[in-house]
Amino acid sequence: MEIHPKISLLSLFSLLISSSFMVTLSHTAELCHPTDENALLEIKSQLGPNLSFFDTWQPNTDCCSWINVACDKRTHRVNYLAVGQNPDLSGQIPPVVGQLSYLETLWFNDMPRLTGSIPAALSNLINLKELALTRTNLTGPIPSFLGRLTKLTDLDLSENGLSGPIPASLSQLTRLQQLKIFKNRLTGSIPESFGSFKKLFFQAHENQLSGPVPRSLGRADFTWVDFSSNRLTGDASVLFGRSKRPAYINLNSNALSFDLSKVEFPSKLQGLDLGHNMIYG
Repeated sequence: MEIHPKISLLSLFSLLISSSFMVTLSHTAELCHPTDENALLEIKSQLGPNLSFFDTWQPNTDCCSWINVACDKRTHRVNYLAVGQNPDLSGQIPPVVGQLSYLETLWFNDMPRLTGSIPAALSNLINLKELALTRTNLTGPIPSFLGRLTKLTDLDLSENGLSGPIPASLSQLTRLQQLKIFKNRLTGSIPESFGSFKKLFFQAHENQLSGPVPRSLGRADFTWVDFSSNRLTGDASVLFGRSKRPAYINLNSNALSFDLSKVEFPSKLQGLDLGHNMIYG
């Protein structure tokens, strides 16, 4: 009769040890990859280690639970990072971001003290679907390597200080649905290769783009077009046509000239602005 309590106590002790071990394993499995954690901590150290924005970014904690960070539930690799909306964050985009190779979404936005150029390290982020570098003081060119990030569906480089031409390599982004490069200092012409885009929301207004609108854009399928406040010249009638789908076309404040009476308007067009040009008819 005395053996049963001993067996019961022994079983209970074993169960407690086993449960504790399983909890430890479960906790360990939830931690993000060490490479990702180290990269994030380096980003923190370069942009503002003492800022409240990074309060939850603490060593030896699960970085998948940090604010503005998310991980894939299966791999536990960081696939989402949003840094910004804080005027105190300062510096340049840390190249170590390129080590977060599982990223699908990357934002650096609303950071007036973010300077420098777009780093080449971003070319390593081949899984990116959404890249937003917007409302900062980034300068330099739009790098041609962005055309190698072929999973991109959304590219927002608006409201910065970017300069130079629009790289033709962006036309290699065959999945792209939104391209926003407005309010920069971009120069040169719109690439001929952009005629290959399908279902693209395209905003390039308030730059210094010049030259004629490429005839190849007549083959493109835009859902939205805004080329206003540039220095474009010549005939932009290729953007029009009964079968085309844009809901909005804004060509205001350029030097365009064509006969509007010969243009067929897209059947789904809801907004049109052609003011401050030399359009007639």
